[in-house]
Amino acid sequence: MSAARTASAPGSIMITGEHAVVYGHPAIVAAIAQRITVRLREVDSGTLAITSEIAPPQTVALDALVAEGPYRFVIAAVARCGMAFAGLEIDIRSDIDPTLGLGSSAAVTVATLAALRGGAPDTLHADALAIIRDVQGRGSGADLAASLRGGCLAYEIGDPATFSALPPPPTLSLFNVGYKTPTGEVLARVAAAQAEDPARYDALYAQMGARAAEMIARVRKDGWNAVSDDIARYQDLMADLGVSDAQLDAAIATARDTEGVIGAKISGSGLGDCVVALGPVPSGFVPVTLDQKGVEVHDDAD
Repeated sequence: MSAARTASAPGSIMITGEHAVVYGHPAIVAAIAQRITVRLREVDSGTLAITSEIAPPQTVALDALVAEGPYRFVIAAVARCGMAFAGLEIDIRSDIDPTLGLGSSAAVTVATLAALRGGAPDTLHADALAIIRDVQGRGSGADLAASLRGGCLAYEIGDPATFSALPPPPTLSLFNVGYKTPTGEVLARVAAAQAEDPARYDALYAQMGARAAEMIARVRKDGWNAVSDDIARYQDLMADLGVSDAQLDAAIATARDTEGVIGAKISGSGLGDCVVALGPVPSGFVPVTLDQKGVEVHDDAD
């Protein structure tokens, strides 16, 4: 690599397909115009030194990398690449509030891998997904696809994963309930409940997958105004899964009562975080700008 390289990747929001996407069902995800930028410089230090605006600096020996702490996804990306570096300095700048989710873990993982490797972004997806799963235990890779490609995508996990462009949705807006349960923790809770009653959860995931597939087909054929029922039914299934709560339900009700809103539902794994609405912006919601560009990489003058 050159002496220094910068890569940036957008955050993302899930529009439908949460949870079921982990088990091979389709989802819709969109990149947002809030990005994470990683600047990497090779130095002769024998260490990985990370700085950012969101956590204290951290320096670790390159031959003793452990993916833990606030920079665990960055450390895991460096460890996975298997390249011989004399030493690395990485500086991270983010437009994404990490307390809101919005695919910040995926964006920083993609940006770090791209800064380390350069090259075609689509080749990074499998490694990025392996990192997410190593660090948090589970993951679908949908948010990684949005960070890599940008725009609005239909996504399905596989070997390899598949993702294809969808028409851009109407205005999207978000309401944050003010707290977030980490995605890995939510997925672990649901998996524990599934182990107690696998038939019920298998049936739920099948229903969720069918509804997401119908929504994707409807968007392609009839446009976003035709998906109101799909959004409402998917939210009902999220509630059946046990990941909605009173605050999320209240925000969804506010959005649904707004004239012209196509639909509203949890965006992400649930038990906190955000509600997404399509159409006119409800009271208390914040409009979201989509980003048609995915990861971007350029070499810097040192």
